[in-house]
Amino acid sequence: MDLCFPVVQHLEAAMNSFYEHHHDSIRFTYRCFDRLLLNAVIQPFQQPERVVGFFNAYRQLYPVSKRVLRDIATQYQHWVTARAVQWGVPIIDAPAEQRRDTFVEPYFRRAAADHVVVILKAREPARYLVAIGKDDRWHLEFKRRWPIQYNFYLLDREWGRMFVRVCPYFPFSRISSTRARTRSLLFFKLSSTSASICSSAKPA
Repeated sequence: MDLCFPVVQHLEAAMNSFYEHHHDSIRFTYRCFDRLLLNAVIQPFQQPERVVGFFNAYRQLYPVSKRVLRDIATQYQHWVTARAVQWGVPIIDAPAEQRRDTFVEPYFRRAAADHVVVILKAREPARYLVAIGKDDRWHLEFKRRWPIQYNFYLLDREWGRMFVRVCPYFPFSRISSTRARTRSLLFFKLSSTSASICSSAKPA
């Protein structure tokens, strides 16, 4: 039986690495990836009991109360404000009606590589830890809520335009999104005895 599968060719090593790592999971014929969405977490912090152990061992804090988590979130928000001033970039409420990619377009016109150009803040869904209890009896649970999050738009030297969203609440889950930069695509036909190119395509 003959099989036909795609191999990506382009100028960016990043997409080569992506395809080489995930090609066994790609079960469809594609021309190019429009966007990559990456969700990053600190794996040990996905277990509340390990978070308690972390604060006890490395911060000498026990129990982990609502005040402790609130103070961490407040410190992060102060850090974002101070960094925005240092970078000379605005912090703006995300538009309710307009697409964000369109809204941030003017900020990229004279953007330097590897620099943040604007920070959008908006209420976004996130999963984070909350402390439940009172006095000195607290336990941690994950909840899914809609906190205000910060979206850092930047021009990456390798990936191009992208944004990184960081939840200000512990354990600081991160989402990054970038447009993929596929240049061309070759399809190879496999038979039991040989392999040959059966078609090629280039994105417009």
